[in-house]
Amino acid sequence: MKRVLKGFSKTGCRVFLFILLWTVVLPRVVAAEGNAGKLLSSVIAGVEAHYRSLKDFQADFVQVARILSYPEDQRSEGRVYLKRKRKMRWDYSSPSKDQYFIDGDEVIQYSPEIRQARKVKLSGKGGVRSPLVFFEGLKSAEKDYSISFNKDPAFDRSTRDILQLTPRDSKAVGLARILLFVDKKDFHVGRIDQYDLYGNVTELYFRNVKINQGLADSFFRFKVPDGVMVIEQP
Repeated sequence: MKRVLKGFSKTGCRVFLFILLWTVVLPRVVAAEGNAGKLLSSVIAGVEAHYRSLKDFQADFVQVARILSYPEDQRSEGRVYLKRKRKMRWDYSSPSKDQYFIDGDEVIQYSPEIRQARKVKLSGKGGVRSPLVFFEGLKSAEKDYSISFNKDPAFDRSTRDILQLTPRDSKAVGLARILLFVDKKDFHVGRIDQYDLYGNVTELYFRNVKINQGLADSFFRFKVPDGVMVIEQP
């Protein structure tokens, strides 16, 4: 992700966590065998069916970044919106008021405090093997990730299953693994954890979910306010 968004702020990469929620419905990367394999297949199929039915999605989110070099966790909050055909919008409410707009191949990060917006294209990034490949569909996902059950005993599994996405080439992706916390009743993904190669963890929680609210395409397009500088990232 960092490769793709080189030049964006570190927090600029956070928006892509949610890509997994939306697009994990695509991959069916199951090579497991036996009962465990069947259970894994059923969970993946359940998640797939759950999100396939959605036309649009919105939720409050809480993001907690546990950075080894920082003494305290970094917490951010806001609301996220997305729609089929790669449309996504993140409105942060705390501590910053940043916004992120993804419409097809274009990503815009808007920082109202400094009156600046940065724009970058997702395509044409040579060697990209990151969570962004989920945008490209099933084959790309299968090529870049394997899916299994996470077995960390520290997690409670009484009401949820925990899927682990392991990059086949961690260095290329810049991630060690990604965890999806799947509700056992409705297959909703309520939490996503991302582990980078340096031991840092970013957790993302979703609340107050609304689906199929008829979000307009225009809602996902950034309208440049007067006096705002737009920087085109190479």
